[in-house]
Amino acid sequence: MASAEDTITAKLEWSKASGGSERQRRDVAGMLATVGADLDYPYIEQWLNELDLSDEWELAKRTQGA
Repeated sequence: MASAEDTITAKLEWSKASGGSERQRRDVAGMLATVGADLDYPYIEQWLNELDLSDEWELAKRTQGA
């Protein structure tokens, strides 16, 4: 079973690969809303940097606030 952090990273990868998937970003936003306090943010940041997903991450976080 994938961790929440790995699922978030995968969804952001899918979003980027598809040219910006709102569905994937909404899924990430939903995860942030439900388990955000329990996430390992340093681990997520490591993969965001490694996979160049920072823009997708920021868009997903904005979706959460919408």
